[in-house]
Amino acid sequence: MGLKKTRIIRCPSCGKMTAYENNPYRPFCSRGCKGLDLIRWSEESYRVAGERSEDDDDIHSHGE
Repeated sequence: MGLKKTRIIRCPSCGKMTAYENNPYRPFCSRGCKGLDLIRWSEESYRVAGERSEDDDDIHSHGE
């Protein structure tokens, strides 16, 4: 009784295995990986693949 398993997860930035509990940067393994993820979001590096619609073309051609 009293034995608690430590949950181990994969860092979404670098793939390193890291503890989930007592990790101030979770789900990341470090401050660096957490910061890298924020930079990727701010640079709009994360994209959802899909087809462009005619509405998208209109918005981009009118500069809105």
